[in-house]
Amino acid sequence: MLLDSQTRFLSLIFSVLLVTLGLTGLWQDQDRMVGDGAAVADTMIPMDLWEISGGPIGESSEDSDRFDPEVDQPERTSVTGPVSMPFDERAQERSHILRELENRSATLSRQLRTEWSQSRKDFENRMQSLLDQKSSPAIKSASQFFSPDAGVRPQSANHQKVKQMIYPIVQMKGNGTVGSGVAVANQPAPRGGWYVWVVSAFHVVEEVRDFRELDTKIVDVHFFDPHLGRVSEDICTGIEMVGYPESDLSLLRIERDSPWPHLADVATEEVCDQLSVFDSVYAVGCPLGNQPIPTRGEISSQYKPVGDEVYWMVSAPTFFGNSGGGIFLSENCQLVGISSMIYTYGKRAPMVVPHMGLFVPLSQVRSWLRREGFAHLLGSSEGIPVSATGDDQGDSRGEFGSF
Repeated sequence: MLLDSQTRFLSLIFSVLLVTLGLTGLWQDQDRMVGDGAAVADTMIPMDLWEISGGPIGESSEDSDRFDPEVDQPERTSVTGPVSMPFDERAQERSHILRELENRSATLSRQLRTEWSQSRKDFENRMQSLLDQKSSPAIKSASQFFSPDAGVRPQSANHQKVKQMIYPIVQMKGNGTVGSGVAVANQPAPRGGWYVWVVSAFHVVEEVRDFRELDTKIVDVHFFDPHLGRVSEDICTGIEMVGYPESDLSLLRIERDSPWPHLADVATEEVCDQLSVFDSVYAVGCPLGNQPIPTRGEISSQYKPVGDEVYWMVSAPTFFGNSGGGIFLSENCQLVGISSMIYTYGKRAPMVVPHMGLFVPLSQVRSWLRREGFAHLLGSSEGIPVSATGDDQGDSRGEFGSF
């Protein structure tokens, strides 16, 4: 019995020892597996740093959606693999526009080079042709070919109108206002130089005159420069020799070193007697301080009494600054009248009616100069332009306003 008890006790101890040894070895194996797994995990790139499309195999989309880049941002490392780049429509559009601009610039450069080369060849050919035919009387000289009046193209039919109706008009400025006048005659000055005679409106001379001279009415006059195609900045001094306020007319004498070659062609008394309503005319003056501007219309009335004077009416548009300008026949560019007044309506804020202008007929201008002893100024065979503008001589109802 005692032997059996000892034997069972020893068997029990041996069993406990075997179980203990077995459990100990299993625990160590488990630790090694866990350590090996941690080592493998330490060599993998964290999921929040992946920049490749997709994720690890077996990872659900729900797990990837739970990642918040603002919570934890570890240091980034480089990742190899196919990277997903965003598509920028604006960048593609800018690139397309830049390419198109480059193509257009290149095309324009080619066209300019081609046109320049062709123009140079044409110029050389024309010059060579001119030199070859220099002896022919039908060919113009080089100075005529490149004259400012001729320009690149042949002179148009309207160039003669410009010379007859634009060049004779002068501009007068002073005291913040502007008016017009017409050169009508040249006369040698006693002490050398020339006198240029200009007809203008009496009220224009009164408004632009130099008030420092009380005894003499002196005004600044600007002639038209054909070479520049505009009114010259050079100032000439004009002195009023005689004035006629009742008809708003004034005669100026301007001193120049040389005569003015562009005088208005004054219509004869016979032509003036045959004028009638519906005759086509041009009104030429310097409205609002501009260079001489022509406007076209018709003689619309030959009887419009204003005070003790009778004016004619024209439908050609006129405005402030036309005063002293000329009325010319469209048919032959001859001077037939001087602008004087325009219609306005309204008392507190008068409105201009530009197509209802009044002018002094040339027959009255000629009669006035004859009475003053200057009738010879309108007797030139070349014709002489007379300018007129109107002062406010409206009736008691206030229908009219001056230019």
